[in-house]
Amino acid sequence: MLRFILLLTCLYVSFNKVAHAQSSVPNQQDIINTAQDIASQYHQLGWFSGSILITKDNNEVFSAAYGYQNMNQAIPNSIQTRFNLGSIMKDFTKVLILQQVELGKLSLEDKLSQFDLGFQQDDAQHITIQHLLDHRSGLRDIFVAEYRQNPMVFDTLEKKLALLIDHPLLFVPGTERNYSNYGYVVLGIILEKVSGKPFGRLLQENIFDRAKMSSTTLTPIHDHQHQSTRYTYLYDSSLQYVGVNEHPGPDGGLESNVTDLHKFYRALFYSNTLLTNTLALNRQSFAMDGPHWGSYGGGRGISSAVEVDLTMGYQVVVLANSDNLIAERISGRILSFIKTGKYAPVRQLEKNFAYDFYQNQGRVKFKNQFQKAYKDNGYDRFIGRTLNELGMELLKTQSWDSAFDVFEYLVSLFPKAPQVYDSLAFAYLSKGDTEKAKRTFTKSLALKADFNSDYVKNNYGHRPLDKPGTENTFDVSGQ
Repeated sequence: MLRFILLLTCLYVSFNKVAHAQSSVPNQQDIINTAQDIASQYHQLGWFSGSILITKDNNEVFSAAYGYQNMNQAIPNSIQTRFNLGSIMKDFTKVLILQQVELGKLSLEDKLSQFDLGFQQDDAQHITIQHLLDHRSGLRDIFVAEYRQNPMVFDTLEKKLALLIDHPLLFVPGTERNYSNYGYVVLGIILEKVSGKPFGRLLQENIFDRAKMSSTTLTPIHDHQHQSTRYTYLYDSSLQYVGVNEHPGPDGGLESNVTDLHKFYRALFYSNTLLTNTLALNRQSFAMDGPHWGSYGGGRGISSAVEVDLTMGYQVVVLANSDNLIAERISGRILSFIKTGKYAPVRQLEKNFAYDFYQNQGRVKFKNQFQKAYKDNGYDRFIGRTLNELGMELLKTQSWDSAFDVFEYLVSLFPKAPQVYDSLAFAYLSKGDTEKAKRTFTKSLALKADFNSDYVKNNYGHRPLDKPGTENTFDVSGQ
């Protein structure tokens, strides 16, 4: 226990030195030193594997790479390494939409019903292109149980479209906001319809070629000398190979490096290469008259971040082949230091902190003391999500006793939430106890009769999902 406390204390002191050392706007050497320090701290935690590029007014200030492009082959990451961009793809899709608007083939007020895609839900006819771009359409996200069980099955836009085409809307279009990857899949299909070209060709001709992005492709090229391999950051602070686990599309994807991605945002914000820069619609769509544009992506083995400082002329690009939003944790701290001379302390990932506490303190103290320790150590992320992610990872490594300790603790914290019994049921199913899984899920249905599992599309055999249930708003889902 003493060793554990001393370790936390040393980490906290070390990680806070730089955070409080500066209080004014720094010079470029300060920025270089601090960027190196932030990236190194996260790399030393076993977390960050990737590349960084910082520019000011299109001139390089700092670039560096950490970790491995391929761990098995001992190929280090470099500035040329290609990483998956995740949801940064959505900025590319938005550019393609605005290009079609400039050509007069689309209007942001065009209704979904104009494109005859097959949506029949109440109010679906009121969904506009603008709603889809802004995540205000009422369409839910794509990560339903059927998709999660085997994402690689959905290898075309048409298959992804069919997945949720009959699901009821979450709200009347325009009245609320709910992040929806699925909405961007719909935008991709609309782009193909109005242009008569495949989505990948639109990217190549209208963005990659124009911005001279010679190292960027829609899909991975596995024999490319600079193609990264993806790794997930586990609860025990190790990196584990995951490879490609989803097909790219208008909602997420692209393989690119920090230099090419810098070219994209430079072309977008400072030229007419991609869009007419003086048009009010284009400027408004990307907040070009504001102080900052940030874009981020994530998934298993994927993390990406871009910070465009429109006031001081800095651009920070961080790409990683490790996950859990590591890129934006680094980019945000670098940008904070550039602007203020300070940045938030570097600390271990929440699920890793939870596992360390569990391992060092034992199951009894974990259940009795962890909630307080979590808060006392400065973690403010929803503890239910942290515990669920830890439990799901423990299941993948078949650490059954530890996983059940975590899920049972989760149930004790949130006994009125149907999602926690879904997670516990999935734990039983993962271990092979289908009957206990089914009985456990009964508790979810007792709390919410129309609840649908986040993990098993047939609700553990309780009833067929002929009619979708309501949205699961208590988020304890894993990555």
